Amino acid sequence: MTRYADGAEQYRSAYLRGLQPDPDLWVDEWADQYMRIPRETGAAEPGPYRTERTPYAREPMRCLSPGHPARRVVTMVASQLMKTQIALNWIGGCIHMAPANILMLLPSLGLAKRVSSRVGKTIDATPVLRERVASPRSRDARNTMDTKEFEGGTLYATTAGSASNLAELAARYIYGDEVDRWDVDVDNEGDPIELAETRASTFGRNAKIYFSSSPTIKGASRIDDLFAQSDRRHYYVPCPHCGEMQTLEWENLKYTGDYRQVQYLCCRCGCLIDEHHKGGMLARGEWRAHAEGDGETVGFTLNALYAPLGWVSWLGLAKQYDKAKAAQDKGDLEPMQVFYNTRLARLWDAAQEMTKAGELKARAEDYRLGSVPRGALILTAAVDTQHNRLELLVIGWGEGMERWVVDHQVIMGDPADERTWALLDDKLKARYRHDSGVELAICATAIDSGGHHTDEVYQFTRLRRWRNVLAIRGASRPGRPVIAQRPSKVDVTWKGSVHKGGSELWMIGTDTAKDWIYNRYGLGEGPGAIHFSQDLPDDFYDQAVAERKVARYVKGHKRIEWVKGKADRNEALDLLVYNLAMAHYIGLHRYQEKDWAKLRSAVSQGSLFAERTQQSAAGEEPAPKAQTPAPPRRPPPRRGTRSKATY
Repeated sequence: MTRYADGAEQYRSAYLRGLQPDPDLWVDEWADQYMRIPRETGAAEPGPYRTERTPYAREPMRCLSPGHPARRVVTMVASQLMKTQIALNWIGGCIHMAPANILMLLPSLGLAKRVSSRVGKTIDATPVLRERVASPRSRDARNTMDTKEFEGGTLYATTAGSASNLAELAARYIYGDEVDRWDVDVDNEGDPIELAETRASTFGRNAKIYFSSSPTIKGASRIDDLFAQSDRRHYYVPCPHCGEMQTLEWENLKYTGDYRQVQYLCCRCGCLIDEHHKGGMLARGEWRAHAEGDGETVGFTLNALYAPLGWVSWLGLAKQYDKAKAAQDKGDLEPMQVFYNTRLARLWDAAQEMTKAGELKARAEDYRLGSVPRGALILTAAVDTQHNRLELLVIGWGEGMERWVVDHQVIMGDPADERTWALLDDKLKARYRHDSGVELAICATAIDSGGHHTDEVYQFTRLRRWRNVLAIRGASRPGRPVIAQRPSKVDVTWKGSVHKGGSELWMIGTDTAKDWIYNRYGLGEGPGAIHFSQDLPDDFYDQAVAERKVARYVKGHKRIEWVKGKADRNEALDLLVYNLAMAHYIGLHRYQEKDWAKLRSAVSQGSLFAERTQQSAAGEEPAPKAQTPAPPRRPPPRRGTRSKATY
């Protein structure tokens, strides 16, 4: 006879187990007794988990235990140090001791699948978990890549990038990994951190929420915001020589140029500590809070100097830092940002690593705006459109793309008013007196067509194309050329008439241009250097360095961007970018020494004429008027309209 399961018996058994209180066992104790690290995950140290290997992980696991009063635990730590393994131990302990729904959120679907796979392998390697989690079977949705059902609840692994993922279920336990890589606003429904935490609201104080990440950018780091709400705990370890308890800070790591000696300097006795002492130091360490916090959040921060022996060494950190520093000296800040974020667990503030506005102002030179210094040989201009004004910047270019700020003017007026553009036109026709006496005209002008006055810019430039007055628009994408090889035709709507393809739009690679400009701010003279007049206002320098280059993670993918503060102005930087685009448009970046020599000769010839003109005032025969050297030009494309509309 076939024996059928007794449903009533199963119900009574489960009901009685549900009445029992949660086991009084800390997560770290549970991990030491039950957790197994599977070899299949590629772990460097597979086998039974031992908290004594990473003593600093004990306190975070205790705070995640069901019996601890903390509701939220935050770890802002270096990569590959303790974040994910703490989460695995916590999840395993919850499934075994206090089962309930668990929501695991990752920044991307691909990462969610990888972490879910690691959870599955850990379950298979840990007997007490394998007994409680449904075995994977074909056509059975109870144990899949993103869902693992167990007695008393279900583990859901998904991405934090969808509002539906954050709103369709309730969970007592919530784990958010790499929160600094999450989208800032999920489907226009708000902060994903808050959306995730609402999934546990029905559990009250029984809920546990664990957020972990390495920090990223100052002012934009979510894990730093969460850590600021906590009691901000730091791990103190004793000096093996004097016993002074202290945190390990990067600035106290000392090493020789050949890396033969890499040691840590004690902040009290001044002794140098060898790395082999670190094991004993970690074992005797303790967490100390630096703030009171909000009363329900416990926060931990830790850098890679605390990594156990056999993991990341002090020698390896020293070499990585020097490599990043060498790249930084060449203008590439990304490796240093990675070092700060993933090794030091510190926020990255690119403004601290870049040239300061005060440094540029201190280099200002004694020449007047409106005059052209001797080294400048050819002029370009750029115009930025704002809602109530136009801003004009004229740059003089010399050999090797050395630059001088020749003029900076603000034309107040509504860009929708034709009189504002008439004033601009007069200024673009002006000639600037060179130090040698020759008068130089502007050879090419870029006008920003972004904003609310696009058609006004198109109309202004289409009628002055023969003067190299161009409509431009920035494209913030890495790898784009400073200016496109050819323009795109755009429609112009003017006074009720639409001119199909009546104007040209030139795309500017702003990321590439800003890289070029920022990398040369530190140069005081020579090729690529920039010179400033003492007549420039103070805020010009602030605007010139208003942006910084950072690495963001969008849907799990790394993206390098230039960003600025919400209240910062960056018109000066934009105008420098547009002028660089005009220099590329007329081909100055391809000029060889002989080409610059021709320009220099033209200016010198004009200087001779100017000197003879001055002599004629004393009664000598008048000489020809000094002329501007012929500007280099691209052959302009054939115009696509014969409209006689004018300003």
